[in-house]
This record gives sequence, C-alpha cells and structure tokens, in this order.
Amino acid sequence: MKNKEPFDFERFKEEAMEGLYNGKKMGGTDGVFAPMLKHLLESMLEGELDNHLQESKSTNDPNRRIGKTKKNVRSLQSGEFELESTRDRNGTFEPKIVAKRQLIITNELEENVIAMYARGMSTRNICDYVKEMYAMEISATEISNITDRIIPAMNEW
Repeated sequence: MKNKEPFDFERFKEEAMEGLYNGKKMGGTDGVFAPMLKHLLESMLEGELDNHLQESKSTNDPNRRIGKTKKNVRSLQSGEFELESTRDRNGTFEPKIVAKRQLIITNELEENVIAMYARGMSTRNICDYVKEMYAMEISATEISNITDRIIPAMNEW
C-alpha cells in the first residue's frame, strides 16, 4: 500500500487566494474549498477505521487494512468529487461520517464538519453535536481518533 502525500495547506492557501482574486467560485467541483473538504472527509474516514481496528485488536480479531475503495460523492456546495477510503480485511467496518453506499453529502454535514474543527471543539462537544445533528452515536474515542488525523493538518494551515 503506497503512502498518501499529506495535504499541502500552504499550496492550498495560495491557490485559494489566487482563485478568489481571479473570480473562482468558493463552491462547486472546481471551487476553492472542494480539495479541503475531500481531505477532511478522507482523514475522518481514516480515523474511524483506526478506531474500528483498535476495537478489533481488543477482541483478538486479526482484522487489518487491505486497500482503498473510491466512490464519487456529490455535495451541494462542492459539487462531485472522488472520495477514497480504506477497507478492512473482514469487511466489518461501517463508516459513520460518509456511509458505505452514501453518494450525497448534505450541505449541513459539510458546513458542520468544517465548523467543528474551525471552532476547536472538544471531542465530547463534537460527539454531542454529531449525535444531535445527525442522530449518529460516535464515541469520544472515535472522535479523538478522527481529530488526531485532522487537527495537526488544520493547525498547520
């Protein structure tokens, strides 16, 4: 499995500013924020899988990563883009932030995912927020695993 290059926030920032000055839209497939949303969602999916694999280890289950799967998802603000997520050997991983067969990401989810990190919410607050807004049960440990992947990149940006 080849390693994915880290998201280059400096390059993103330069391209975003240049695009906005040149009249590029903020939303849409070619919009300024589409690459950022893609990176955030993929990182969150990785965090969810990390948590799933940790739980598998605690039950002596030899589950592990086995590759990537890609799907095209659509959002109202960022248009259509390819989302890549890692699969597990046993096929027991059920992502919550973007479900296996989910092809449409709601406008609210996009805004709230970005807002959670931008506001520096604690894992407990994020957990409560996700439960309230999306009726999803996500543990503080899962949120922590997800934020461990996102926050360093966001701080760098």
